[in-house]
Amino acid sequence: MIKIKIARDDNGISLISMHGHDQYGKDIVCSAASTIIIGGINAIAQLGYLSFISYDVDAGDVELKINNTECAELQIILNTLLVQFQSIEESYPKNIQVQEV
Repeated sequence: MIKIKIARDDNGISLISMHGHDQYGKDIVCSAASTIIIGGINAIAQLGYLSFISYDVDAGDVELKINNTECAELQIILNTLLVQFQSIEESYPKNIQVQEV
């Protein structure tokens, strides 16, 4: 099961972590979750907010830390990622879990 953890501070999302990929490259849920998080990081970079984050990708696990949670535009991107993960969770609750911690 893929586990997505979302942490918040007073300004918004401060961390998104994704762990627990199964059957790398063969599972539609795994592929969708990977596409969302990597696409999100790419969008953040292309829109000029890369200096506001730090991230680590290791064997399918991803940790995205937000260093500047006060940026409203960045929070829109992060909340879009959250909604996308929640949409997958609604359809595949046995394969992905989204938890706000």
